[in-house]
Amino acid sequence: MNTPYIAVQIKEDVYTQMKALHLRASKPISDEDKALGADLLAQTYVQLLDTCFTHLLDELNKTQPDKMLQDASKVIHKVQSEAQHYIGWLIKFIANKRVPPVIHHFHDMVHLLNLTGREHPYIVIPVTTIYAEKASDVMNALAKKDSTRIEEGVELLIEAIETALVPLVYTPKDLMGFNFVISKTINGVINVLHTLFKHTLRKLPPHIKVESYPAVATHFETFLIRK
Repeated sequence: MNTPYIAVQIKEDVYTQMKALHLRASKPISDEDKALGADLLAQTYVQLLDTCFTHLLDELNKTQPDKMLQDASKVIHKVQSEAQHYIGWLIKFIANKRVPPVIHHFHDMVHLLNLTGREHPYIVIPVTTIYAEKASDVMNALAKKDSTRIEEGVELLIEAIETALVPLVYTPKDLMGFNFVISKTINGVINVLHTLFKHTLRKLPPHIKVESYPAVATHFETFLIRK
């Protein structure tokens, strides 16, 4: 791949089930496959938040325990739980024939990549060169413990989530063609959860010690791929 991208590693069993579901979706799918598709979508969203934030917060809480960081971790878990709940609720309103396009969409986003010395399946989400260059500049500064750039670092992490929400949330919603009422409800839920995690994360910079800035930079390198 020649463009920068966010790489969200997914579990091997999710990848295996997604491939099999993709093949079955060439024909009318069953209620069981519809439910499986929703579950795989929910797991992918959880993994996105884990990749961008939960793993970082867990690491910071190990090295510099702080109530605000611990509370932020709880909020992320709440957002994940609520997302899983609403995806399970929404699937009841979807006709089986509307699900295959979403299955194919997710299948096409998955790539086998060797980023850690071993090949794993990843959801790949392209980002702009401008974003990647800015992230590189900020992370280099944080690696040197530049105390003036931590707010930018958190904003870049938030922007990574917002970028990923388009292919992982909004595109699937559009592909399923919900009616106005359901679509409006979904948008409302997304906005509430989105606002909750942004508001929480923007409180974090004063609670992240300068000694931990290099860890933030290193964390970013685990999922923002610039080559």
